[in-house]
Amino acid sequence: MNERIQFLTKKTVAGEMWVEPVKTEYDRTDLFLSPVKMSGKRVCEYIANQEIMILEESCFTGLMGFDDSVEGDIFHRRGHKNFQTAIQNFYNKPVDNLLTFEWQHSVGDFEKIIKHGLVWVKQEIEKSKASHKEDETALEFLQTQTDLCNAIVERAKKGSQKALEKAKETVNPEYRDNLEKLSKGLNRVPENPADDFYEAVLCLYFCYPFIPDSIGLIDRYLYPYYKNDVESGTLSPEKAKEYLQELFLMLQARIHISSDRFYRGGESHFCIGGYTEDGDDGFNELSRLIVDALMELPTWIPQISLRWTKKTPTEVLRYMLECERKDANKRIAFVNDEPRLKGLMEHAGLSYKEAANYTMMGCNELALPGGMVFGFDPMNIVRSVENTFYNRCDDILSANDFDDFYKIYEEELFKDLWEVEKISKGFQDIRSRDCNIVSNIFLEGCIENAKSCTQGGLTRYIAVGLPIGLSNVIDSLSITKQFVYDEKIITMLELIDALKNNWNGYEGLRNLILKKGNFFGNDDDCSNEIAKRLFKSIGKWNNTENYLKKKWLFGNLVGYNEHHKFFGDATKATPDGRFSGDMISFGIGQSEGKDREGLTALLNSISKCDLDAVLTGPSVTNVLIDEQLIKNNDNFNKLVYLFETYFKNGGTHFQLTYVSKEDLIAAQKTPDNYKNLRVRVSGFSDYFVFLNEGLQNEIISRTKHSSWR
Repeated sequence: MNERIQFLTKKTVAGEMWVEPVKTEYDRTDLFLSPVKMSGKRVCEYIANQEIMILEESCFTGLMGFDDSVEGDIFHRRGHKNFQTAIQNFYNKPVDNLLTFEWQHSVGDFEKIIKHGLVWVKQEIEKSKASHKEDETALEFLQTQTDLCNAIVERAKKGSQKALEKAKETVNPEYRDNLEKLSKGLNRVPENPADDFYEAVLCLYFCYPFIPDSIGLIDRYLYPYYKNDVESGTLSPEKAKEYLQELFLMLQARIHISSDRFYRGGESHFCIGGYTEDGDDGFNELSRLIVDALMELPTWIPQISLRWTKKTPTEVLRYMLECERKDANKRIAFVNDEPRLKGLMEHAGLSYKEAANYTMMGCNELALPGGMVFGFDPMNIVRSVENTFYNRCDDILSANDFDDFYKIYEEELFKDLWEVEKISKGFQDIRSRDCNIVSNIFLEGCIENAKSCTQGGLTRYIAVGLPIGLSNVIDSLSITKQFVYDEKIITMLELIDALKNNWNGYEGLRNLILKKGNFFGNDDDCSNEIAKRLFKSIGKWNNTENYLKKKWLFGNLVGYNEHHKFFGDATKATPDGRFSGDMISFGIGQSEGKDREGLTALLNSISKCDLDAVLTGPSVTNVLIDEQLIKNNDNFNKLVYLFETYFKNGGTHFQLTYVSKEDLIAAQKTPDNYKNLRVRVSGFSDYFVFLNEGLQNEIISRTKHSSWR
């Protein structure tokens, strides 16, 4: 890291690179305009009024944010009044203890702007105007998009002039050259196509604030510029690393230091590697440079996922795991392309070429360039178990065998899934009452369809469902099969009574279940088959007869919020030994020591459970490893092969935390003594002491693995 980047890093970590939104005064007669015209006019005035931060150490500029005075970017949803109404009523407030409202993520098609420029986007707008010439509503919307492009270009010209003025004041010849280059670059991009690697990164940097979520597959769309410039001798890898580091610092600086999200990796997330459209493994020299650049920075944002393929060399996985174990800020996770591409093609209906371009974002959500995730509302799947045992007692008492019992359970599961679909549509209907102005030009279909991404304009989207508590369901079904039907240790009536009494008077039975039960994660036939059966049932329900008109991909994360606790608080006792009111699980894995057979058995169970790739949406697998195990080089090499085998066998994801359970418990009691204790949570990382109690307790409940037996 050179002196310039060190200076910018120090200011970024101190929160001094944040750009404060400038309050903008609007003409009151704007209220005479239609809502869309008024919003479009005010967005452009707002953009024109924002400051452009340029230091003499800058090579790039463009960071800005939106306040609540206009309908801003699609990620933050500032100024989206109906979205805020939904937040007030349904965010962290489950409907019928079944579904709760959550955020949605998107990734801009920055490659399109880098390759073609906004001048091309304006041409596409004119084509769309011609095809919608009889539709006044469409023309009104499209004009806002032309005006937006012009506002962005004017902002770039303003930045160009400011950089030139700054250059005249700068004594350091290197910094003066940088500023002159910045001035020249902003006169070209993002209006025109980028000519080289520098302009490509500048275009990305400048456009990012208009859809500030994921930067996507930068090792792909920046690679042609990098390769050409390095081969021509106009760019060195060291200079490219410097540019990348300034880009990453901008992603960190976008969050105000007073926010708890300043330290959370879920605020910006992208991928490297993965299958290319040609079927090759995409990890290249730029991929490695990207990781090296980030690992030198003491920041928390962004985070990276390695997309692993069967063609990924072991040395690449070892390199990424080596970076991961040395990274104090826990910014690296791992996903497997093999099941994910299968899920994207067979369930989301994508072609191979489309599926190969997915990226991770946020807390481990996924989307395509120019696309969004729709749905994405956490569901309490354990309610289907509760309904089976508490509302269908007569039916399950009459079941002759487990197959009969399972048919009854499946009916309850399907009822809840359809109810989820209904409530989720209600959430989406509220979102669609807002007209987004700012982000559409970076998303696929909005210009062609002449509609906002919130109102049906988007054509590139993935439908996502988030059933929370999958392990509880698998375990409850497995225990029922084992204790009632296979081993006949208890009757169904006894099990029902135990649950209705919240295990009071049945403590011996509960202890026996916890000691001898066939819990998921031990690679036993009973729980493995139950897991497969559950996912096949979800797959059987999954179809296009929903409001999104696409099959869903399912995940199991909770994001920043303790949905597993909200749901658990109102969920009655379940056959897996859970008490009424206990939190339910998230992620696909096991906790509380129920995975008795060690890490290898746990990973085997996970890799075998979903042969139909149903759970290939935003799915997480948390692994808590003893710190001493990962520090030992011989053990570390064995872990590399263990996780490689796990992926070869079909596992979709893993993320690692190295800390003792004792330290976690102590950190809850005396947080001031453990301020630097950092953990992976639900697709993101954070300081343990910053987490809410529900997330802290979930991490404490994870089984610590000190071997891989």
